[in-house]
Amino acid sequence: MASPPRTPAGSPALLPAVELRELIRAKELSALEATEAVLSRLDEVNPRLNAVIAVRAERALAEARAADSVPPEERGPLHGIPFTVKDANESAELPTAYGSRPFTGYRPGFDSEVVARLRRAGGILVGSTNMPEFGLRITTDNRAFPPTRNPWNTEYSPAGSSGGAAAAVAAGLGPLALAADGAGSVRAPASACGVVGLKPTRGRVPWAPASQEQWAGYVSNGPIARTVADTALMLDVMAGPSVGEPYGLPARTTPFFAPGARPPRRLRVAHTCTPPHGTVAPEVREVFEQAVSAFAELDVELVEDAPGLGGLLDPLLTVIAANVATMVRGVPPGELAELESTSLDIALRGERLGAADYCAALAAAQRRAAEVLGFWTRYDVLLTPTLTVLPPPLGVAVEGTGFEERWREYADWLAFTYPFNITGQPALSVPAGMAGDLPVGVQLVGAPGAEDQLLHLAAAFERARPWGLDLPEGGQEGCSGLRL
Repeated sequence: MASPPRTPAGSPALLPAVELRELIRAKELSALEATEAVLSRLDEVNPRLNAVIAVRAERALAEARAADSVPPEERGPLHGIPFTVKDANESAELPTAYGSRPFTGYRPGFDSEVVARLRRAGGILVGSTNMPEFGLRITTDNRAFPPTRNPWNTEYSPAGSSGGAAAAVAAGLGPLALAADGAGSVRAPASACGVVGLKPTRGRVPWAPASQEQWAGYVSNGPIARTVADTALMLDVMAGPSVGEPYGLPARTTPFFAPGARPPRRLRVAHTCTPPHGTVAPEVREVFEQAVSAFAELDVELVEDAPGLGGLLDPLLTVIAANVATMVRGVPPGELAELESTSLDIALRGERLGAADYCAALAAAQRRAAEVLGFWTRYDVLLTPTLTVLPPPLGVAVEGTGFEERWREYADWLAFTYPFNITGQPALSVPAGMAGDLPVGVQLVGAPGAEDQLLHLAAAFERARPWGLDLPEGGQEGCSGLRL
């Protein structure tokens, strides 16, 4: 495995967004210099990773130059900070393929609401990141683009479906990435790439102008970043209601996270390493147990306990099938052969569903979700592994397996993540350690609306165990310790 050269510690491309913002405010660094550093890093590293699939370099540089002339009093919270968007998040000046060959070259001609918010806050959109077709696999590969590689070991996948986003952030191709999570698609790649990924509470971040209602609210846009503070900064900008959103929550009047702040009371934290199905790999279990020991040293009440998470997979598979059938209806008949076999298999199952099947699945999921949520009347946070396994090698399960069989295997890998898409709770993955040369993350799950608790607890863990990674000497809070 060839190893690309490492960028020296301190390069603007590897600095956290919060630190970049302060340097730009103090005029010690310009928005143009920050953007040039990210684009230079992209040119150097992305050919090996295939994390970013479309770049708007000239427009990004022009916007950065313009940003440097904006008066301080008119600057937004992301002023001059480069960011990327997942290939599922529409933007006016980039193609959006949804990881699918028939959609390659499609230009929506508009910014989705969340992309518009990031840009209005002063963020500099650099490019879009890779994903599997329609987000249907836990590996980031498709027919349209080369597979994305894990920055820590390029023979392995960054997981998925937001694998391009997580790999880009880990490799310094922008400190912030917009992604989306329907069964763990933010948290799984965050774990696999050693970064932070948050699935917010249902309705916290809009999907507008597309409501994604056919997903029954299971999909959420979410941030991926290298630090907890950067994750919170991005969430502050993304959050808030949008006209027409079926699950929209009221706007927050205060930030989700204040560095150094403490929760108003001692948190009750439950932990488990027993998934509802499947097993946890020994390497993952070892890192998780070390993380639990670190949490025990924080000012929390730590208890081994877990909610029953069974009974949620079958409703999820029904919703996935119905959603994919809807998307495939938008593909011209002459291009259906360009879709991957797994996507067609899922769509065919969805076409066979009746309205009563779909409604019954939603009702079953809602009943189980209500039972699961009762656990958070006794505890504030649930701590679990994020993925039950290490990131898979490249080329695993790309095509040729039926929907039902493949997704039940994926569900074993995502056994701790997908239930909380159905319950609508916030869930965050934070780096916890290394198993060989691959990162392992732990997941923190909170009560609906309690992103602030998760972020403060994750920040305390981050301070106690900076990134949880055995970084080379001179590493910057985990931002420059890649084996690149």
